[in-house]
Amino acid sequence: MTGADIFSLLVATGANAAPASPAAAPATGGWEPKDYFALITAITGIVALIVSSLISSRTLKASLANTEASIWQKANDGEVNEIQAQLDGFFGPFMRMSDVNRLLSRDLRARQADSQRFLLLESLFDREWLNNLPQGEKTLVTEIVANAKTLREFIAANAKMVNAKVQPYLSRAAAHYRVLELAHAGQLGNDAKPFVDLYVFPIQLDDVLTLEVKRLEKRKELIRSHPGKPIPPIEDLVISDSLKLKEWPKPARVPRPELNVPVEQK
Repeated sequence: MTGADIFSLLVATGANAAPASPAAAPATGGWEPKDYFALITAITGIVALIVSSLISSRTLKASLANTEASIWQKANDGEVNEIQAQLDGFFGPFMRMSDVNRLLSRDLRARQADSQRFLLLESLFDREWLNNLPQGEKTLVTEIVANAKTLREFIAANAKMVNAKVQPYLSRAAAHYRVLELAHAGQLGNDAKPFVDLYVFPIQLDDVLTLEVKRLEKRKELIRSHPGKPIPPIEDLVISDSLKLKEWPKPARVPRPELNVPVEQK
């Protein structure tokens, strides 16, 4: 309520409290009891208005604060749910399945005479080696290749929810799994070297996934420790140079106008 509103109310209150007498009395030059009563009534009304205004202002501020906190709470809860969906929907299952394949691969490698240099992808091109394996080791190889297919299909179905910086590592892993399947099926010939040079498993993947999981868990705990409050943007995923992927070959191309194939010039 503005000062003009209060003044108008004061005038109206005084007028109502002391109505004019039908027969005017002679002026005495002093205050009569009814004048004091009118003044007290007006002052009381003004004080009541001021107190009411202050209470209303505080109530409004508290209401706005509660509304803002509720909005932030919903936003933060939404972000926590998204993070948990990534952890439960991709990272947890993928890392568990990958660990199973790692254990099987280590067991197979430990059984080989040249275990320090053994590489399954390379050995699969040697059909004699594969055919002469003991039955137990053949079963291990079959299981590893089957798990590779499962992991590849899982990446294809669920990687869309993962940070863009992690995607190249998953793509390399998926390519490795596919070539492993093809080599096991004998569909890539007997020359292992060109495939091993390109499609060896990206060992950086495990460390990159661990970094991303830690980043997401840290973000989740930060949000939960500040419910109903604005939170700074999530930290970017930092991948050190030691975990960078080897550059993938990109053969030069020449324009072929007859095919109408645009060529990216760099």
